Amino acid sequence: SYDLALAAAKKVEAAVRERLGREDIRWGAQGVVVQTGGVAALVGLTARFNDLVVMPQPYGPDSRPEDVAALEAALFDGQAPVLVLPQSVVAQGTLPAMSRIVLAWNQTSEAMTAARKALPLLKAAKWVIIFVVDPPSYGPERSDPGGLLSQWLSRHGIRGEVSVLAKNMPSVGEVLNRHIRETAAHLLVMGAYSHSRFREMILGGATREMLERAEVPVLMA
Repeated sequence: SYDLALAAAKKVEAAVRERLGREDIRWGAQGVVVQTGGVAALVGLTARFNDLVVMPQPYGPDSRPEDVAALEAALFDGQAPVLVLPQSVVAQGTLPAMSRIVLAWNQTSEAMTAARKALPLLKAAKWVIIFVVDPPSYGPERSDPGGLLSQWLSRHGIRGEVSVLAKNMPSVGEVLNRHIRETAAHLLVMGAYSHSRFREMILGGATREMLERAEVPVLMA
């Protein structure tokens, strides 16, 4: 009911205000209640005027259908980067140090947008690695996968190490997760929905897989 939803929103708002005050973060907090059908519109409008949206993984035992709608609204209507937190990080209540960052690169405009949105984090990181999975044998980067991106990063004072990975597992998501574990990375930066949103929803793809199975926070744009 509305009363229960309002009480839950106020409880979350109070907890956020307490946390902000405890850490001396001078931002405000506002709880809202909206019908399920209005979630996308509200999130899209709010995200448009914020620098970052932080959400838990939209798939899992505790997720709801409106979680995916909220994520898409933030990305596409709000044009905001979204930091998706795995349940393990949500349970801890604190973010890991973002000193080791993986940047997934597939030459798409979405991946480039994600890299641009992540620039403040990339500049602050101690270590940045560019993962390229099964690069195509055609296109401007065929002889130097990730090279142009590495040059762009260097102009911002970021040293990006390129690692070309073979797709020797059933999916790109599995390859990324394995190498993220091996490199002990703290954050994955990637573009979202390199195909049409409808096709991605039907076929899955790296976006859906990382939203389901990522073991570290994922910054998507």
